[in-house]
Amino acid sequence: MERAKLLRQLISYLGPYKVIAISGFLLTVAFSLLSLLPAYLTKVLIDNVIVPRNYASLWSLLFLLLGIYVARAAIGVVRAYIMEWIGAHVVYDMRVQVYDHLQMLSLGFFSRKQTGQIMSRVTNDIMRLQYFIAEGLQEILVNLFTVLIICVMLFVAHAKLAALTLLPIPLIGLSTYVFGMLIHPVFHKVWRRMASLTAVLADAIPGIRVVKSFAQEDRESRRLRGRSEELLVQELNAAKLWALFFPLFGLTTAAGSLIVFGYGSLQVMQGYMTLGVLVMFMQLMWQFYWPVQMLGEMNHRIQHALTSAERVFEVLDTAPELLDADGSLKLPEVEGRVEFRDVIFSYEPGKPVLSDINFVAEPGEVIGLVGPSGAGKSTLVHLLSRFYDVDDGQILLDGHDVRDLSLHFLRQQIGVVLQEPFLFHGTVSENIGYGVSKAKPAEIIAAAKAANAHDFIVNLPHGYDTVVGERGQLLSGGERQRVSIARAILMNPRILILDEATSSVDTETEMLIQQALDRLVSNRTTFAIAHRLSTLRKASKIIVMEHGRIAEMGTHNELLDGDGLYSRLCKLQAELSKVRAW
Repeated sequence: MERAKLLRQLISYLGPYKVIAISGFLLTVAFSLLSLLPAYLTKVLIDNVIVPRNYASLWSLLFLLLGIYVARAAIGVVRAYIMEWIGAHVVYDMRVQVYDHLQMLSLGFFSRKQTGQIMSRVTNDIMRLQYFIAEGLQEILVNLFTVLIICVMLFVAHAKLAALTLLPIPLIGLSTYVFGMLIHPVFHKVWRRMASLTAVLADAIPGIRVVKSFAQEDRESRRLRGRSEELLVQELNAAKLWALFFPLFGLTTAAGSLIVFGYGSLQVMQGYMTLGVLVMFMQLMWQFYWPVQMLGEMNHRIQHALTSAERVFEVLDTAPELLDADGSLKLPEVEGRVEFRDVIFSYEPGKPVLSDINFVAEPGEVIGLVGPSGAGKSTLVHLLSRFYDVDDGQILLDGHDVRDLSLHFLRQQIGVVLQEPFLFHGTVSENIGYGVSKAKPAEIIAAAKAANAHDFIVNLPHGYDTVVGERGQLLSGGERQRVSIARAILMNPRILILDEATSSVDTETEMLIQQALDRLVSNRTTFAIAHRLSTLRKASKIIVMEHGRIAEMGTHNELLDGDGLYSRLCKLQAELSKVRAW
């Protein structure tokens, strides 16, 4: 991204706080001006007080200097708080904006990015921008202002000495430019390695049970060590450039100061300049070189900020693939009639995952989806939820194309119960009420009872206020499943998607879950993805998927009487059941 564009975008975040930012800038200018006064007063002290032994003016001048130091300290305290206040608010705004934008992006974006990389942008990169946005920009302006004021004071005091003071500036400017060109790509590599390191943590920590179950602790440690070594190499490359640049910078300014001090001393000894002027000149000279050095150092911080800004704005500039159409609809009432009409879909251009999908689900019907892995069953229900848009054809809800409906409205009508339910780190009550923000305790309890979850919940250490742990790991698989069913019941959707909701549990728990599901599917249009075909005996219609197409469609008995894929799958499962029983 162009640096000018990045800077404009960064500065725009100060817009809501421009009055406070301007106040902080003015305080910084006042602080800088007060910092320049002691140099002039030192000249007065030497030439007008010490040399002529003017005792009457000594104490008044010293008290004046004390007042300046006190005022500068007070302004510094206020300015520091204002800068921190602005920085905290800007970071808050940016983090919220990035996270809100992430919520609008489609599943395709998250499938292409590692969780750790996304986390790194929301946390590390935004934190690195805090100083630059809130204080760095003002420091650049103030240092430029200070350099100009000191230049005027130096030339007024002694033009020749002032010209000698400026001798190192071209070399400093050139070295700063070269340093920026060299360090920017190095910082890019540092940030990529850091994001890669975060990605390893984001994978390993949530999967710690799998790591320990397969005794792969050493392997994960090696992975982290390898990524850390890669980061270390790039950080050392940056450190080499940093270590080379600033000592050379300091050497240049020191050489300039020696030239000025030598020539100024000769001027004093020959009577062309007073000692007070030389002392003032030396003080101002170092105050001149300091902001120049800070401007050079700011180049380093700017490179930090621009690198982080690129990563943050890459997220913000990613356009959501799915948006509400102009005049998107919210139906006054949803019956639940779903129609797939000539649907074609592909994740990658030219590689269809679904082709020629045509069927109708009437309100209240249970539609079974079966077929081999990779046949397109999950993709089909993802399209219904509009996680992706079809390439061709239409998906209709009560006669309306889902692309014409409000996304929020559409997904409010669809409840999902997954094979591996995801619970958030929070209480049981919070997880059940996740889909209904203002759910009352009585409604949550009623949903839990309908899901056959109330009895085990009240026996938890803190009942409905029990924290379920990361991803619900403190509950058993069957308990997590019943909590997720209660969550769907409370949401009261018109369309329900079940993804093998009774697998991987014991027989007694399966019976409890099945009873809860029977209550849940009542009077709702239901799409049930199933691998155990016996669970679809009561389905209104079964759709058999193969290679992204509908291979067969009918009731359980109709398909069983035929000699198609469904019949063969049923016979195969029956034989496997006999083997397990034996």
